[in-house]
Amino acid sequence: MNRLLLISKNEDRREALEQILRDSSFTIESGTDPGFALKRLREETFSMVIFDRDSIEVSLETFTRKVLSRNPLSSLVLISPQGEEVSDLYENVEEVIYFPFQREQVETKLSRLLKEKESLSRCKLVGRSAQLKQVAGTILSSAPTDITVLITGESGTGKEVVASAIHSNSERRGGPFIAVNCGAIAEGVLESELFGHERGAFTGAVAQRKGMFEAATGGTIFLDEIGEVPLATQVKLLRVIEQKSFMRVGGSESISVDLRVVAATSKDLLEEVERGNFRRDLYFRLSVVKIDLPPLRERTEDISPLVYHFLKQLSREKRYEYPPVGEEVLNLLKSYHWPGNVRELRNLLESLALLSPEGRISPKQVSEYIQKQAQFNKSLPVLTGQSLEASEHQVILQALMSLKSEITALRNIILKGLESMPTVEAHEVGADWQERGQQEVKPAPSMEEMEKQLIARTLREVGGNRRKAAKLLGIGERTLYRKLDKYGLS
Repeated sequence: MNRLLLISKNEDRREALEQILRDSSFTIESGTDPGFALKRLREETFSMVIFDRDSIEVSLETFTRKVLSRNPLSSLVLISPQGEEVSDLYENVEEVIYFPFQREQVETKLSRLLKEKESLSRCKLVGRSAQLKQVAGTILSSAPTDITVLITGESGTGKEVVASAIHSNSERRGGPFIAVNCGAIAEGVLESELFGHERGAFTGAVAQRKGMFEAATGGTIFLDEIGEVPLATQVKLLRVIEQKSFMRVGGSESISVDLRVVAATSKDLLEEVERGNFRRDLYFRLSVVKIDLPPLRERTEDISPLVYHFLKQLSREKRYEYPPVGEEVLNLLKSYHWPGNVRELRNLLESLALLSPEGRISPKQVSEYIQKQAQFNKSLPVLTGQSLEASEHQVILQALMSLKSEITALRNIILKGLESMPTVEAHEVGADWQERGQQEVKPAPSMEEMEKQLIARTLREVGGNRRKAAKLLGIGERTLYRKLDKYGLS
């Protein structure tokens, strides 16, 4: 049963909403002030918190932050007057219902929100972004089948979590879930790990050994970093997927298996196909269903619930209640680009919470971490986690930023010198000399102008191919589309 907490000082609104939701799947508890809400949230877990703006005496940011620090997975719904402008809603608020209430509108909005929340919960995904909800929908629609799934995304985005969710929501959930990191196994022993070997197959093979595929029979095998598998092994993988059979290394007997294959990669496999590093037929066989996990920097609305969720986990593990993070800390976390994505966020929170006085994470700690990471990345000749082309463009952009800073500093020095020049000297060299000098010193280009020029030049280099341009720039295609709209580029 889903528990709903309703907070409103207006008795008519409370009664009207309770009447609409009486026949729904919610167990409703109502109160009149935010203090009551925060008290109940300490004691119980609520799926949804609906609150009236007029009943909140503190700022919406403060109230929603306190709610999420107690119930990180609660959905927040705002009650607002009909016709009131709500386009500036804070990102923690997921939905708005308007009064006077219309039954159909309220039921539709809350049912949809509840369905999305349940989908995320079933997949063990934490967040509230549209991208994450779409991922959850794809997981649940593909899980009941036996088709292969390819999960793509940067390192740390949670590819194994998605693979595990596919398994746990499938008919095979009673069977084993075997995860294999193909990039962490030496090429010479990968086939033996996957398919097993017979006694005497190679030096050191003193006994028969079953591989991961046999261990996964009846369940799901998750092949992480599939792009690292050598071509010779790719042929055998294709056979397993298509015929559900293989032979152990050094063996002659065909072994049948009943399993599902889910693969993941942080590489662009189509690009690897073009380079001859990955088999085209295997790529298409793996990507019957493709799930793309966006990086954390492209879904910043997920950062707040993730922060509260991880701190809640730490509190349970360490048996210590960590204080909620402040608004300034959250803003700093949202401004960072997170090259390590969700994994980096969790590791940072764990480190700062354990090392901070009284467990409180301060803005200074987060700011120092961001500065260290920026300095580290700036010192790298080729940035890690990106292709060579993307790294070159990143280095060029950093050089432009540095050049802009130097030009600005030089301009300030010149203007300062002109301002301090005695009037008599200015008069001696001409009354308009100083004015002309100031006009000739052109302002440095803005960051947005430099970014626009870099995007336009990259598009020209690739003949307008947006996919290639996004790859070269080291950003996602959705991010590129937004920037094209922003700068009026086509």
